[in-house]
Amino acid sequence: MDELERLAIVGRSREGDPEAFGVLVAELTPGLGRYCRSFFENWQDADDAVQEVWIKAWKNLHTLKANGAFKTWIFRMARNVCLDRVRSAQNRVHVVDAEEFSGHPAPEHLSPEYLAVQRSEVDMAWGIVAKLPSTLKQAFVLVCLEGMTYEQAAAIANTSESTIRGRVARARKAIIEAVS
Repeated sequence: MDELERLAIVGRSREGDPEAFGVLVAELTPGLGRYCRSFFENWQDADDAVQEVWIKAWKNLHTLKANGAFKTWIFRMARNVCLDRVRSAQNRVHVVDAEEFSGHPAPEHLSPEYLAVQRSEVDMAWGIVAKLPSTLKQAFVLVCLEGMTYEQAAAIANTSESTIRGRVARARKAIIEAVS
């Protein structure tokens, strides 16, 4: 979706159009998931955070000052939600029961072997990224995986562009060293 289309869809969403908001959710959820994953050790916590972000976004669309700032606004909200969840998670423990996964079989069109290899590769890549310090990991995800500008990433992280540039450079160097 180009920037003009997004502006129109954000405008319709701000007017209360749930279908337009659904378009934004569909477009930005994968990126928000990757960004939120940089705060947590598992995808489930990241997915929960993304859901909370979308609920808050829908309730607070009226606070968005300009339609063109939506992507930065939503990622900034995601950062705040994740930081709040990280702080509150320090005092709780969740035990995963095998029954939670029953009734959720893998899609039939994908073999278990394919899923296992795919998950292994994703886990390996996230394992490398997960070892990065939090600030480097977040900057890397925003700029390298989400394609944001240094300016947008700096606005989300509440820091300067030069700091984001340095963090991304250090993250790239660390990842290259880890795979070498």
